Amino acid sequence: MQDQDLSFEKAVKSKLKLRLAIIGPSGSGKTYTSLLLASGLSKKIALLDTERGSAKKYADLFKFSVLELENFHPDNFIEAIKSAEAQKFDLLIIDSLSHAWNGHNGALELVDKAAARLKSTSSFAAWREVTPLHNKMIDAILRADLHIIVTMRAKTEYSLEKENEKSVVRKVGMQPIQREGLEYEFDIVGDMDLTSTMVISKTRCPILQQSVIQKPGKELAKTILKWLNSGEPVKKKVVSAGDKRERDRLIKNIKTKMEELNEKNFITVKKLSEFGDKIKDPKATVGMLKFLEKQLLLIDRLDQIKATISQQQRKSFYRKILATNTQDVKALEKELKIMEAA
Repeated sequence: MQDQDLSFEKAVKSKLKLRLAIIGPSGSGKTYTSLLLASGLSKKIALLDTERGSAKKYADLFKFSVLELENFHPDNFIEAIKSAEAQKFDLLIIDSLSHAWNGHNGALELVDKAAARLKSTSSFAAWREVTPLHNKMIDAILRADLHIIVTMRAKTEYSLEKENEKSVVRKVGMQPIQREGLEYEFDIVGDMDLTSTMVISKTRCPILQQSVIQKPGKELAKTILKWLNSGEPVKKKVVSAGDKRERDRLIKNIKTKMEELNEKNFITVKKLSEFGDKIKDPKATVGMLKFLEKQLLLIDRLDQIKATISQQQRKSFYRKILATNTQDVKALEKELKIMEAA
């Protein structure tokens, strides 16, 4: 079981950081609307541009800083979010998040590359590698200590229905170009059409339920801001002396194991860097640090038996360790014991 405090406490609405998704086809005004809303929500705005500099066309209308991204690997989105936090921006616009799915080095391309490397006709094994990367990116969006607005391109879906014994094609809605169901991770989701009309398709803000807004702008921003600020100030969790000692012990153990594996060249520099970033994160819980320690211990045990297994087995199990979650660790430990005993 993961190390976590499982006691219940009274629910209190806290002040929130916005998570807004704007979905629409090209030409529906997603970029302009996101900048207009952002200007009504905050003063210091950052924009992550995946659309080849299109956001700069509005630089004479809005004040914002921009980072133009050309490589859409999920890790680059994570690093951009961290950079926006470090530079103390109030709000980050990601325009658009669709490129993290179907752009250069986006999730779909990474799956194709992994499948080719694994020489597999099934994409299942490839998705085992890519899904954790995509999940990390979404987790970074949800945990970031600033407001985030994302835009996503939409594809219109149709259904063939019978009406008066005739076949009729009906539009059944717009689906974002991203992982299915991703839009439900956000507090507010607005679907935009080519008339720049926004339909609120999902919201945790009660006053916006079933809203249809013509050319959304500063009035919508005021409504959202009032809702965001209508709670209690967020209380920082007090870390006990015991927790601090345990965190320090775990971080020291993880650093030592990382150094040992690095000397053996049994773990990539990129993965070492990722582990380093995780233990530097002040939000990392004791449970998460214990999980990271177990991952490194499994890699170390794999290194110790590498002479008794094939290179393919070693590589396959190494990828399993890095792609695992807290629930699957015990299963991997059992599998490794069988390999050790063989």
